[in-house]
Amino acid sequence: MRHCEEMTANRQTLAVTLGLSFSNPDLLTQALTHDSWRQEHKISKSQTYQRLEFLGDSVVNFLTAEYLFRKYPHDTEGALSKKKSALVSGVALSGSAKKWKLSKCLRVAEGVDRNNPALLADAFEAVLGAVYLEMGVDKCRLLLNAALFSRESEILKSDIFCNPKTMLNERAQELMLGAPIYFVLEEWGEEHKREFRVGVDVGGERVGEGTGFSKKEAEQKAAKIALERF
Repeated sequence: MRHCEEMTANRQTLAVTLGLSFSNPDLLTQALTHDSWRQEHKISKSQTYQRLEFLGDSVVNFLTAEYLFRKYPHDTEGALSKKKSALVSGVALSGSAKKWKLSKCLRVAEGVDRNNPALLADAFEAVLGAVYLEMGVDKCRLLLNAALFSRESEILKSDIFCNPKTMLNERAQELMLGAPIYFVLEEWGEEHKREFRVGVDVGGERVGEGTGFSKKEAEQKAAKIALERF
């Protein structure tokens, strides 16, 4: 009970810190509710962050593309895509989530690692989805300017910038083999601890496979293995 009260207080602090004003306060709670909590507390699937994450993912991608387009007027499409891939990567988004201290606000089941980078990245996107619904795209842009775009230099100097998926795409295009295609080959584990095995095909040939605790992580590992073949 006390832990729940602490999480509620942390969510209220988050809203105040970020300048969020929700006409529907439950929306922020939903954005910070993991599916494992639903299973443990028998609540509706619609009360978890999955739908808001879906929306927030598109918001983050759009605003990041807009930011880069305006900042780098002379960059090619390839250069912009590479920067965007780094900025919207799970590692970069989980770093922004840590800046917001989202791990202290999350509702997760007992035993689930609330500091899992993939989980934090998803929650970050879900919060942006909730903000978009209540306060619009301008507020989302302000939040991303402070939490993500301000970290651009740091992110682009890190290993994130050497994104295996982006590098594989560039290599495949150079060889005129078309864009890489990713497939989920297998998934297993409990719903809140899923693991994925993903394959990647280039030019109609399977060139790599990888596993991870999210599809994005598995895709990155598959791309890294594929790059070794090229």
